[in-house]
Amino acid sequence: MPHPLLRLLAVATALASALTLADLRGRTLGILLWAPKLLAGALAPLLALAGVGLAASGLRRRDPLVAGAGLVGAALASRYTAGVTAAPPGFAETFGPDWPARLAGAQQRAMLPHRWNGYVASQPLTPQVDLPYGVHPETGKLLLADLWLPPAGVSRSGLAVIYVHGGAWRMGEKDMGTGWMFGRLVSQGHVVLDIDYTLAPSSDVPGMVQDVKRAIIWLKRNGPEQGVDPRRIVLMGGSAGGHLALLAAYTPNDPALQPDASTVDTTVAGVISFYGPADFREMYGKTEEMRARLARRRQRIRPYGALLESMVQWAGLSPAGDTGGAAPNYIADLLGADPDREPELYSRLSPLGRVGLHCPPTLLLQGTADIFGMGPSVRRLHQALTAAGAPSVLVEFPGADHGFDLALPQLSPAAQAAVYDVERFLALL
Repeated sequence: MPHPLLRLLAVATALASALTLADLRGRTLGILLWAPKLLAGALAPLLALAGVGLAASGLRRRDPLVAGAGLVGAALASRYTAGVTAAPPGFAETFGPDWPARLAGAQQRAMLPHRWNGYVASQPLTPQVDLPYGVHPETGKLLLADLWLPPAGVSRSGLAVIYVHGGAWRMGEKDMGTGWMFGRLVSQGHVVLDIDYTLAPSSDVPGMVQDVKRAIIWLKRNGPEQGVDPRRIVLMGGSAGGHLALLAAYTPNDPALQPDASTVDTTVAGVISFYGPADFREMYGKTEEMRARLARRRQRIRPYGALLESMVQWAGLSPAGDTGGAAPNYIADLLGADPDREPELYSRLSPLGRVGLHCPPTLLLQGTADIFGMGPSVRRLHQALTAAGAPSVLVEFPGADHGFDLALPQLSPAAQAAVYDVERFLALL
């Protein structure tokens, strides 16, 4: 006799596993499926095991639906896990084929041993919270950061990471699902400064970059008492924070972006970007495409279109009250002009427009199915850096979406693989 619950579980497992490989780019339905896809990707190993178990149960019960759906779920989830954990060639290409031999023994023993390690528990660490690292000159508000220090008994590496959170330049705050990664890094002797910065509309993009550089200046002045070598500061960020980290790293001591007329050197030793936008002109075009799709959905399927628009507004990608695309393009609103009117502005505020031999070593971590379409510009950034002679490693995660590192990183194959690369990149600087 067919077992209804087993059939339901088998079909649900197959659908969830299929979601790990779904490409949501250019699909309005993707707005609704994005978060479930991130969760499915994080749970892919469990989905694969569940699929195997269900397939075996289906074979025993001679239920082709349970057996078939279980096998499909196991195959798709396994394919995703294998793809995102495959070793990338970029480290050998950039640092030489003998790069693993350059890792310090004690530090390497504290790193993740494999690109996926099953369940890896969080480190039981508590940061020093809400330390002021500067003052925003226009708002007068203190800029706050959390300081993560190596636990007792761990030798200091001398390296420090400044982390810049994402949130579309308008929302978000420090400690947005990154504590697991920070615990990994401090266990290897690194110091982490997780910063808040002034968001739009209270600040523009240059002002945000200046906040990042205020953090650099603060850490260069105060880091030595925590064992930080001022020459070994690395910027890291996700999404909008990745963009700000890249732009700050590629514009050391630029007078237009140097905060408070400071003479402190804002050069950094490296930069890491999790799916950070590299080209504002491309982002403008992607935003126009999204606005057009939402307008069509609102006209054709009113309740559905209204739901999608409300979700986009909640995410900060469209002003509240925008009905049918009446508000300015999100990127144009952020920068204050369209790219056709101010092409130089778009280039100046895009990491791709600031590439040169002066750029520090760069690690770019990018999902190939990024719903916001970051992939092409990130590849162009990597190619431009390589052509300019600046060290760059691009790691692409097949099928992974925007924010893949933030969903259940203790288990997620993509998140663990990315942190595996981050740990080794930092150790090579």
